[in-house]
Amino acid sequence: MAPLVGLFLLFGVPAWLNDRNLADLEDRFLAYPLPPDTNFADYRTEGSIALRGNGNHCDYQVRITLSTSLSEEEVVRYYDAAGIAGVEAERAPLRVYFERSSDKAADGNMKHFIVELYDSTDPGLDLRCH
Repeated sequence: MAPLVGLFLLFGVPAWLNDRNLADLEDRFLAYPLPPDTNFADYRTEGSIALRGNGNHCDYQVRITLSTSLSEEEVVRYYDAAGIAGVEAERAPLRVYFERSSDKAADGNMKHFIVELYDSTDPGLDLRCH
């Protein structure tokens, strides 16, 4: 029984630590103020840890969906200036995606968009990242 517990801890603890890193990244992302005239389109935050692409690393991704009356350029400029700390990086990269299905949402001049924060770290023994 002890070897099974040891194996569980050997691979479980790194996953728990990476889950904590993801939760902290989400907290920092959500603590960053929204641009003016911008609200949450829904209050769901999507966070994940996985190996994306080639290599041997953990990729952290957090996304939120927002709506705004600002122009795309204003929103992109706002998030380009954001200095949100990553898991290990001083500043995590952000991407902004605007919906192309329609220029305006059902609520008038509001446009919906997604902001995605991402970062990568060494995988350690987290099996999700190999």
